[in-house]
Amino acid sequence: MNRILLALIALLMASACATVAPPTPTPLPPTPTPLPEGPPAVSGPDRERLTAWAQAWLTVSKFRAEITVYDQSGTVQQHLQLAVVLPDRLHAVQLDPASGQPTQEWIIVGDAGWIKQGERWQLGQIQQPPNFSELYDPAALAEARDATAGGASVTIRELAGESIDGILCERWEIIVTPAGQQANRMTLWVGREDQLPRQLRTEYPDGSVLQLRYWGYDEAIDIQPPSEQ
Repeated sequence: MNRILLALIALLMASACATVAPPTPTPLPPTPTPLPEGPPAVSGPDRERLTAWAQAWLTVSKFRAEITVYDQSGTVQQHLQLAVVLPDRLHAVQLDPASGQPTQEWIIVGDAGWIKQGERWQLGQIQQPPNFSELYDPAALAEARDATAGGASVTIRELAGESIDGILCERWEIIVTPAGQQANRMTLWVGREDQLPRQLRTEYPDGSVLQLRYWGYDEAIDIQPPSEQ
């Protein structure tokens, strides 16, 4: 569910989407390994639940999000704020973890990307634009194969509900254990009424944490190339 997050952070942190002319194609991570054949990792009511979450996400055309990365001590290492218009428009701002002030800014429109250096925007080119709908992807869990087939074991358990930004949410614990690896523990908050994500927190075996918050589904978000280039 978080593969696009890691690719996005790497893309932005390396400032790879922007280059001084002539633009250089942006390298992206290699194509994921095809899913192994075999029984699904999730079945029955849990699979139906994932399908319902995925169907709700298909209704989304725009949203805002905040990505926060914590190290093992709980210290913020990366902090990004995003505005997304699907399928291929992104406005991202990197914030200084200590002060909360903006340090870099990016705009992606299709296969073109801009980075703001000081007061100037620089144009680059993206070889393969990320699929921003995968910033949340419950369908990927529904497609996962069982660990006996070289995939992963997946367990889903409902926790006590909580409110996020004043919205009553269901709260779910999702533990994904790839075959032969340690478990990743996710906690997902979805709106009780609309089944849309409000927060996703992933705890990795090394103690680091990736947290993503979502809002702005009903906002009039418009992302255009920067007027000053």
